[in-house]
Amino acid sequence: MVFVLIAAAMGGGLAAAAFAHPFGPAWAALAAPFGGSAAALLAAILLAQHRGHHEEAVDLDGQADLMAAALREIAAQGRAAEQGGAGTAEVPRQEGRRGAA
Repeated sequence: MVFVLIAAAMGGGLAAAAFAHPFGPAWAALAAPFGGSAAALLAAILLAQHRGHHEEAVDLDGQADLMAAALREIAAQGRAAEQGGAGTAEVPRQEGRRGAA
């Protein structure tokens, strides 16, 4: 993103200097920073609008539903493995507070 703004500022400054050069080199030197700043501002506005439209397209509710379904599936697989694991050694469960040493 920053490189786009840098390129826009450099291009705008060069274009402003090229347009102001017929009035003299002093006018070209004065116009370059203003043209570069204006071009960078325009590019920043366009990038912000483009990014805003892109973020609106994200369906967070749908993603949350998919994640919840995946977690339910993993939990069901874990329960099935606990019930079907007669030959495996069971890990003793600690009673009491969590995190106690």
